[in-house]
Amino acid sequence: MKLKENIDFIDFIKKIKTCKGDVYFCTLEGDRLNLKSVLSQYIFSANSQDKSMIRDGWIECETEEDLNALEIYKKI
Repeated sequence: MKLKENIDFIDFIKKIKTCKGDVYFCTLEGDRLNLKSVLSQYIFSANSQDKSMIRDGWIECETEEDLNALEIYKKI
C-alpha cells in the first residue's frame, strides 16, 4: 500500500509495533526496511523528509490483518 501524505510518523510507528508480523517499507531502488526494527525505524524517520521517497515507496505486511490495521495510513 502507498502511504498518504503528512502522516504522523510517531503514531504510525506505534501502530506498527502492535502488528503481529513484519512490516516493510519498500523503495524503488529495491530497499526493504523492516519497520519493526528500531534501526530501520530510525532510518525511515530520518529519510521521511524526502517527500519523493515516501511518495514512491510502499508498505508491505506479512499478514492481511496487519495491512488492515494500517489502513488509516493508506493513500486513497
